[in-house]
Amino acid sequence: MTLSVPASFKYSAALAAALLLAAAAPARAFLFWGHGNARAGALLGEMGAAFGRGDCVTVLERSGDFFGEKPPAEMREEAYGYTGRCYEASGSTDKAIGVYKLAIGLYPENSLFAYRLALIYNQSGFPETAVPLFIKVLAVYPDDIGANLGLARAYAALGFLAKAGDYYSRAVILQDFKDGPVLKEYAFCMLRKRDWNEALFAAGKGAQVSPALAAWPLVEARVRAGRGDYHTALASMEAAIRLEPSRHLRLERALYQLLGGLPRRAAESADAELLLDKADPLASLVKGMALYKLGDKAGAAEYFTLAKAGEPFTAGIAAAFLGAPAKSGGDSCKK
Repeated sequence: MTLSVPASFKYSAALAAALLLAAAAPARAFLFWGHGNARAGALLGEMGAAFGRGDCVTVLERSGDFFGEKPPAEMREEAYGYTGRCYEASGSTDKAIGVYKLAIGLYPENSLFAYRLALIYNQSGFPETAVPLFIKVLAVYPDDIGANLGLARAYAALGFLAKAGDYYSRAVILQDFKDGPVLKEYAFCMLRKRDWNEALFAAGKGAQVSPALAAWPLVEARVRAGRGDYHTALASMEAAIRLEPSRHLRLERALYQLLGGLPRRAAESADAELLLDKADPLASLVKGMALYKLGDKAGAAEYFTLAKAGEPFTAGIAAAFLGAPAKSGGDSCKK
């Protein structure tokens, strides 16, 4: 198997050094441990070379023989790094977790193992378990980009948005504001926090990195809508739609039209989406609210009935207009 790790799983140079320093050493470098460790040294050299070229099959194949040689602690520490990463790459997450937990117990001073384990927990939906591990890493490497970003994501997933913002801010500063996707995460996290100024700051930096991305005018639109300025929000939303024509953005524009006192335009926008999908619940809700605002309550009721088939949040609003209980179930926090 060829090692292929997502960008978010890559570790920084500071943390990588602990693992890779010995990888380039030839097997003979381990001969000073004595003849009994010569074979272990040779096997570790093969594992390091295989890891370096992305050959996880060889790494894992050699690991059994290597550990069977009962190598010294220094050799095992390096080998745990190789095998853990290769278990990750092969999708054997449980085995990777087992390796890292064992390694943390044996080598508590090596922050690499805590870092890798924290990344797995974040990716697996256990941010509360990842937080103390990232904190442990940052106690040793406070300027590590990956650990700051990982902790920001963990706090954001837990809803601790102020703390998330602090670590996103550190991460983007350490990156010299050059990572567009991270700036996007930061901006949308600040939207959730309703920190309008910080959201605009992150979006402005992101626009300098990737100006053709619709996310930046979308952030501007949501900030302005959050401040109640729907007319200028519409201008920003139009800019976002030009960059990324999508149903989602067009319907958000229709909501701004409605909230900005333009119910006829909102109804027209909803009609355009209903031509594409006559059963679209969100478009039906917008059309219903627009008709209700225009005084056509009978016509609005028809669209609210259609909207009740949507997700719980949409259905709940429609039911409120109809004066009927909404259907239950689902996650109203889904985007």
